[in-house]
Amino acid sequence: MGAYSESLTERCNHTRIKAGFCLICGGYGKLSSDHVPPRCCVTITRTEQRHITESLDLGDRSIKGVSSTNGSRFKTICQCCNNLLGRTDGEVGQAYRNLKHQVVRYFQSGDQILPMASAAIDSISYARSMLGHLLAATIVKECETEPTPTAYFDPLKRFVLGDDHALDQSHDIHYWFYPSNVHISAKLVAFSNEGHQSCLSLLSFFPVAFMVTAKGEGTWPVQARQLSFSDDRLILDLSVHDIRYVTFSFVELKGNQFFALAGQQAIISYPVGQ
Repeated sequence: MGAYSESLTERCNHTRIKAGFCLICGGYGKLSSDHVPPRCCVTITRTEQRHITESLDLGDRSIKGVSSTNGSRFKTICQCCNNLLGRTDGEVGQAYRNLKHQVVRYFQSGDQILPMASAAIDSISYARSMLGHLLAATIVKECETEPTPTAYFDPLKRFVLGDDHALDQSHDIHYWFYPSNVHISAKLVAFSNEGHQSCLSLLSFFPVAFMVTAKGEGTWPVQARQLSFSDDRLILDLSVHDIRYVTFSFVELKGNQFFALAGQQAIISYPVGQ
């Protein structure tokens, strides 16, 4: 068993629970499984999950991940909060379907001059859905103890629960084109760039990487756009000049750059066989 067990993801130890504290509302009770990415955004198929820290090569399949026949799921929120996210997931699904169609057309046709894609959104509903899934996509161990107040996560929870202005003074949101079938969720990463330090949370799945940072403190890829709640469209730059940064913050580090995180909070999932 020694060599075989060493090839298994440590994620196996962080998936089993029946009842606990919801990571959005904080209530205690039976927990439900949240699909991340949302079911309306991807083809539901057999997937595997593992921790990013087990191999920073996102294409590495030498470590056997936690398998699921019904997409990537996290049993960390109550049914009420799960239903709440379900009411906003349609905003993400419709926008991403439109963007995917434009991305495929751009790279297959070769007759589009500008490397751009855009889709209409209700920016508040879009952000509410994405942030809710980001909060849910972590380990079940966090559900075992009552949540403690934090300046970083509390405004995100209030926003997901319906406070449209909870992020006005606390967080910024950026997004960019993400051309990969590997899904990334990272609940909290500390990133240092030449002495500038910031905290960030990330949820990336084709065709968009979505990142939230403490207000005015973030570091982001050059191709990223900031999301304002007055925006009525998502706009993606499809150029590949900076493609090496699409998996930010899990990119090649240079100079005085580093990141730190709790390994079990940073998870990738991918279709089995890809």
